[in-house]
Amino acid sequence: MKCQMTQTQAFKFLESRIALGWKLELETMRRLLAELGNPHERLDHIHIAGTNGKGSVAAMMESVLTASGYRTGLYTSPHLWDVRERIRLNGKMIPVPDFVR
Repeated sequence: MKCQMTQTQAFKFLESRIALGWKLELETMRRLLAELGNPHERLDHIHIAGTNGKGSVAAMMESVLTASGYRTGLYTSPHLWDVRERIRLNGKMIPVPDFVR
């Protein structure tokens, strides 16, 4: 699919949204996090991004961290055999009752 807009046109489009109440900034999210006590600052986490290999890297990190005695939680998508594979706690699929709940 060919892009119908130039970069300048796209930027102008985003700027025009400001008149409708859009704010192209993170300040609202920062205020919300502050009101919640900045919970993200108390979490140790790894965010894996990119095009290819995220599932493999996540599985390796989970394995290393679990073997090192850390408690782990992993969410991946899609699954191969069972939808519960997407949510793993300490290297194990989420139990059926927890998944159902």
